[in-house]
Amino acid sequence: MLSGMTNSPRAELARLLLLMTAGLTLLAMFGEIVLMGSLIYAAIPVIKATLLMVLARKVAALRRWAMITTIVLASVSLAGFTISNLIGLLPQLDHTVTLTGLVTEAALPLTLIVLCGQLLAATPRRLKVRVAQ
Repeated sequence: MLSGMTNSPRAELARLLLLMTAGLTLLAMFGEIVLMGSLIYAAIPVIKATLLMVLARKVAALRRWAMITTIVLASVSLAGFTISNLIGLLPQLDHTVTLTGLVTEAALPLTLIVLCGQLLAATPRRLKVRVAQ
């Protein structure tokens, strides 16, 4: 086991799902670069994938700030999926829901929210001790 890692199966599962999400983000980025023919579409996915990899390491080390950040990031992703589907209900616009889209845009973020919520509940807060001078 690597130093700083935990034996918690939930933390390791969250780490795996975050790394999988980072990989899928980079894979989607490469497809977009090929289809659009411009590297300008690489900036945001690379930043997001880097953030997800850092969060994966820190969630596995049971850092509370990483769990909270993961919940916020997954919630934003889930909200984006919901808004996209609602906009797709307009007759002028079309949004095709696929199994891959449901897994990557709905199931993965929802699972991460539940896992990190459980980890937050199980992880005690560290109180900072201040020394009086």
